[in-house]
Amino acid sequence: MIYLLDTNVIAELTRARPDAKVLEWFHSTARPNRYVSVITVAEVEAGVEAAVDSVRKARYAEALARLSREYSGRTAIIGQREAAAYLALHKSLKAAGTPVDPPDALIAATALANGWTVASRNTKHLARTGALLINPWEGAE
Repeated sequence: MIYLLDTNVIAELTRARPDAKVLEWFHSTARPNRYVSVITVAEVEAGVEAAVDSVRKARYAEALARLSREYSGRTAIIGQREAAAYLALHKSLKAAGTPVDPPDALIAATALANGWTVASRNTKHLARTGALLINPWEGAE
């Protein structure tokens, strides 16, 4: 199974003391089966830029550098299939009156287009997308 890690999973893994259930789940998955989206990378970049405190900014910048190294070759882009999945998802959710924020919808659409599972704490919100989901905070599979 391929996992697309949501930004909240990446953020948790960079904490000084990550949640034990998240760590257990993460270590139960194979490295080649863990991907991130360009959207997650952009959200981490936004966090670096938004940090006012220089110590926090440096810590976030180091986390971004580690993310880039760790997921080199496993960073999912938004290509034609993903864009088509996003458009279909956006239309469907808008028609139902249950839109999802564009970054979350793009991450879900990437998973849908590739048959992957989104790993996120935000499963209640993402469930509306139809993407396969796992919440690492609920423990290992």
